[in-house]
Amino acid sequence: MKRSAPRLLAGQLAVALCLTGCGAAGPEIPARTAWPMRVMSMNQCTDQLVLALLPPSRIASVTWLSRDPRYSAMVGAARRVAINRGAVEEVIATRPDLIVSDAFSNPAGRALLERLRQPLLSIADAEDIAAIRRNVRDLAAALGVPRRGAALIARMDRQMSAFAAAPPIRVAVWGRDGMRESPLLATVIAAAGLVDVTPATGPADIEALLRAAPDFLIEGGGDNGGASLGDERRDHVLVRRRWPSSRILRVPARDTICGTPAIGDAAMALRAQVRAAIRRKG
Repeated sequence: MKRSAPRLLAGQLAVALCLTGCGAAGPEIPARTAWPMRVMSMNQCTDQLVLALLPPSRIASVTWLSRDPRYSAMVGAARRVAINRGAVEEVIATRPDLIVSDAFSNPAGRALLERLRQPLLSIADAEDIAAIRRNVRDLAAALGVPRRGAALIARMDRQMSAFAAAPPIRVAVWGRDGMRESPLLATVIAAAGLVDVTPATGPADIEALLRAAPDFLIEGGGDNGGASLGDERRDHVLVRRRWPSSRILRVPARDTICGTPAIGDAAMALRAQVRAAIRRKG
């Protein structure tokens, strides 16, 4: 990887400090107290981490998606900082101390930033708790806020273990694609102390759902768009008769679209929905 542009403080950070391939020990962080003070995020998931770790005064900008409540759990914080559209030209105009992005989208843009010797840090996608912990810990170290990162991880871990002894309640994910879920949604369901009967491989059809007979259905965040032919499956008369709205739980897309410590809040909110539904029933 190339080194940082000369205008950065010596020993501050590598230009492309990659969290995806730096080995089990994580990236090497120079022993120095000078840290990037103007951080620019170029991806909606890295937006969430940067906004959670840094005060507005240290954030040059985040993407416009961070202000969309459908996809962002950090809308309030995002409204206190500038936004960008993910263009290389914006990076050049902003001249941030550090650019934080994911490791898979817009490869051409990331390659151009590297050729231009821009200070780029790439973060791997996270689909489980271990990966979330690792990303938060490593990014917090790179930004010089390890205590903040440790606090976020500790809070998430407390939330994710809060319902380990809760009475078992059977649930299944049901939407336009049938019984199918993402790894992060499955993690939220397990952390909420629920028994997930959604098949590991799918999608499964209405007959499979009726055979599974869960206590509640969970509508994930993938059905937020406009009308679709999948609505006929999701809203089938047999499904709605067996599971009316009082037996539907909802996990918004913003809670599982990115692997961040906010997943703990999602688990708490899901369990709260279950408690409220049980109270109404009985």
